[in-house]
Amino acid sequence: MKLHHITIKGEGPLNEDALIFNEQQSLFGIADGVSSLVPFVSKENLTGGYIASHTVKEELESMESGDQSLYEALTRINERLHMKMTDYQIDGNRKEQLWGTALAAVRVQDSGIEFIQTGDCMILAVYESGEVRPLTRLQVEHLEETAIEVWRECIRRGFRTKDEIMPHVKEQLIANRQLSNAKGGYGVLNGEPEAVKYFEYGKINKVGLSHLILLTDGLFLPAESIPEGESYWEFIACSILEKGIEKYAADLIDLEESDPECITYARFKKSDDKASIIIDFEL
Repeated sequence: MKLHHITIKGEGPLNEDALIFNEQQSLFGIADGVSSLVPFVSKENLTGGYIASHTVKEELESMESGDQSLYEALTRINERLHMKMTDYQIDGNRKEQLWGTALAAVRVQDSGIEFIQTGDCMILAVYESGEVRPLTRLQVEHLEETAIEVWRECIRRGFRTKDEIMPHVKEQLIANRQLSNAKGGYGVLNGEPEAVKYFEYGKINKVGLSHLILLTDGLFLPAESIPEGESYWEFIACSILEKGIEKYAADLIDLEESDPECITYARFKKSDDKASIIIDFEL
C-alpha cells in the first residue's frame, strides 16, 4: 500500500482543508473546513473552518483503539466541536454562526475498507477492472445547483465580475446554510446533535480494489470541462491516476487562473482549498 497526497491553499487567508494520517490505525482522511457566515476569527487568528477541520485531524490522528468505529469516533468529535463553539460563545441555535467541516475518512482493515463521509468530500473506489465506484455522494449538490443557476443567470444578464454577482447569490447561500443537518438539506460536522444522522458510512471488501481516491471539493473539475458523454467521476478518477495528483491539481489551477471571475465556469470563488489522498493497493 502506497500513499500519494496533496493539499493547496485556495484564495482564502488560511488553508481550511486538512489531511489526516493515522498510520498505526491505517486510518486516512480529508477534512474541508466550513466557516460561519458571521465573521469569526479566534485570538490565534484562526477561522472557524480551520479550527473544525484540524480538530477532526487531531482527534482521528490520535485514535489508538481499533475497537471504536469511525461512526463512534465522529460522534464524539462532533460533541467536541459543540463544546469548542460553546467556549467561543457561539450560539448553537443560529446556524449562520456555526462552523464545521465536511470530511471523508477510510480505515484499511484485513477484511475490507471502513469508510465515513459527510458534506461534499468524496471517496472513489477504483478496481483492477477499471471500474470507478463512488462510495459517497455530494450531499450539498442539490442546494448548490440552485445558487449556481442564479450565478449563471447573472452572467446571462451581462455581469462579468464576482463582485457584481455575489450579492445576488448570497441570499441563496444563507438560505442553504439553514438546511444543515435537516430534512431536505445536507450533512456537515458542525456540533449539531443531528449531524450524526447524516453520516454516510459503511464497509466494502478489498477484492479487486486497486485505488481509493479521497477528494475535497476544491479538486472537483467544473462540470462544463468534462467531455460530452463521459461519466463525471470516472473522468476525474482516470485523470488523477493517469496524470498523478500533482499534475492534475496544477492543470486545474491553470484552468481556474484562466477564468478568475468565474464566468466561463460558474463557481463561487476562483480557487478553493484543495486536499486529496490516493491509496494505491497495487504495489
